[in-house]
Order: sequence, then C-alpha cells, then structure tokens
Amino acid sequence: MRTSLLIAALVWSPAALAQSSDESGADDTGPEGSATVAPTPRREGKAAPTERDAANAQHTVERGDTLWDLSQKYLGSPWYWPKVWSYNPEIANPHWIYPGNLVRFFQSGEEVPTQVEVGQLEPEVEEGSMVDEDKVVVTAPIGFHPKPGLSVPLPGLVTPGEIEGSGRIIGSFAESQMLSYPDTLYVRFNDKRSAKLGETYVVFRPGQQLFHPETNASVGYYTRIMGEVRVVKVEKNGVASMQIVKQIDEIERSDLIGPAGEPLVRLVQARPADRDIFGGRIVAGTPVAQAMYGEQSIVVIDRGSEQGVKPGFVFSIWRQHDALPQDVIMNPTIRDEEMPREEVGQCIAADVKSKATICLISRSIRELVRGDRADILASGSRASR
Repeated sequence: MRTSLLIAALVWSPAALAQSSDESGADDTGPEGSATVAPTPRREGKAAPTERDAANAQHTVERGDTLWDLSQKYLGSPWYWPKVWSYNPEIANPHWIYPGNLVRFFQSGEEVPTQVEVGQLEPEVEEGSMVDEDKVVVTAPIGFHPKPGLSVPLPGLVTPGEIEGSGRIIGSFAESQMLSYPDTLYVRFNDKRSAKLGETYVVFRPGQQLFHPETNASVGYYTRIMGEVRVVKVEKNGVASMQIVKQIDEIERSDLIGPAGEPLVRLVQARPADRDIFGGRIVAGTPVAQAMYGEQSIVVIDRGSEQGVKPGFVFSIWRQHDALPQDVIMNPTIRDEEMPREEVGQCIAADVKSKATICLISRSIRELVRGDRADILASGSRASR
C-alpha cells in the first residue's frame, strides 16, 4: 500500500512573483514598476488526495473485466491480481466478478494514517531551505503494519451427515429457473427444524465425493458456494422464505442451504499445537483435477477435531525414501523405513471438520501429492522424534 504525505512549501522568487501577479491580475506597482502581490494565505488541515489517487482507489466492474486486466491497467502488471484479490475478501472466487462490483487496489484498514495535518508555514521561506519537520503533525502511525495471518477463500467441504441435515430450495416466487439477487427462495430443512428470522445461510451445491487414498472410505464432498441468503419469513409448516443477499454463481431450485455462519473467507494464523497428532494423509486438493500442490494451494487432510486438530495447527508433511529410483519418482508416497524422514512441506489448518481439515500449504520444497503423510508435532520439529 502507498501512503503519501503531501507537504506544501511556498518558495518566493522573482519568477514566482511575476507569475502570481499575472494570474491574479494585480495592477498595483511599486518602485521602478515592480509588481506587488498580497501574501498567500496560510493553509492548514488535511491534505487533499490527488485526482490520480482518487481514480486508483477503486474500480466499478464492467462487463468483460477480469482481475488480471484490471491489475495491468491500475498497477502496471497483471501478476498483481492475487494481491488485488486479497484486498477484496468479499470476492469469493477471483474468476467470477460481476458488473457493479467495486474492486480496491490498495489495502485499507485502521493501520493507515487517518489524518495528516500540515503545519503553518511562514511565507518568507528562503529558496533551497529545509522545512522544519516539527511543522508536520501526523495523528496516526505512518506505514503499513499487516494484520497477523492470511485471508484464505475456503472451498466447501461437507460430510454425508451434514448434507442430510441441510435445507433444500423447494421453490421461489421468481419466474425463472436460475435465481439471483434479490430473489426470494422457499426452503425446507430435511431434519424438520425451523429457521430463525434474520439468520444467514450459505447456498451450496455438492460436487465430487472425496475418498481416502489408503482405505477408500468417504471423507466428504467438495461443494460449490453459490451465495448467501437471509431468513425473512417462516411459515407454520416450517417452510422458510429466504432472500438472496450475496451471489457468487447462479442459484438453482435444487441447491442446498447451510450451515449457518460459515465464512467464505477466513483469517488463518499459525499457532503452536498442544499435542502430537500422527497418521494424517493428504486426501485431495483444490481444484480436484490438479495432481500436484505447492505453496498457497488448499488441500484436505484426513485428521479433524475428533483427533484434536484445531484451527491454526501446523501439519508437517514428510516423506521417507531415496528420491532417485524410478518407482519413487512415479509414486512419491512410497515409504522406506530404512531411510530418514524428511519434511517436504507444511500447511496451516484453516477449517476443521470432525474427521477432516482444510489446510493452506504455507511451505513446500517438493510438489506435494495425494497420499503424502502429514503429522502435527507439539515440538514443531520432526527432528525431535
């Protein structure tokens, strides 16, 4: 983020006097025909932003816009688009931005100066002299101090049991198959519970089912988050009217509702673990079609709250083999117990389910794959084991 401090210094010179006289239209003359100009009034208060700063502050999305193109236009390089995305956490999917959305190109927050005051400057400042720093007053710290942690857009992951307890869209007053903001949906929950007025829910669509790479047991389903809805009315028979308040993709009448309170973007911060947790495996990553994962990728590990995992715990991803043989190159998860264990990556627990954890890879020295082993060590180092 750029923090600019504008200090206005007034330098008096013959050229400046002549220009000021011409612009002001003064017709009084002094000795030998020299023009006399009234001193410029002193200025104080906030420094006004320039037109360029105002133009670069945000952009209203138009049809055809992408974060790639907007980063090139406003920041000079399309490769800044991940940074721009991080400044706009309300954009859940960087590949889906809609006309009318506002995109910010600089970080905003309480850390930036809230007011910059310019002290009074005497007009009789000699040319080339230094401005006294005591005349500039800043009412907040200068500089950007990032908040601890990373903002991570989370993929949806639900278990078969959670799907059974979710609500389902059974109709709408809208005369269209695809539903969008601000349409009202009619929802009934499978477990016969009633929604409460004012509650907010997530609209999701189950996707590919995930299976454990070793036991082949079902871990859950990836889901597509379609938007958010708020309860506006509840009928006696339990059917709830919910209005779409945020839309990420087109919503259909067969989509599911729930669970309440799940954030689309979560702040992830590493913290020390209070116990050792062994035996984890990488089950899958996102996108599902991707075969290898690196830093900033999202993966699912088959250890959750039932095993003691908590948000912020760091998984150590490790391998144990000689890396050169052909069979190891074709299958990096092969284990040779005669060889030392080597850490090849780390990931931070972002969203913890009962038996699985969505994890952000924060470090990797190898391309990680499905089936890689992952442990949590209270000591923080595998060398101690």
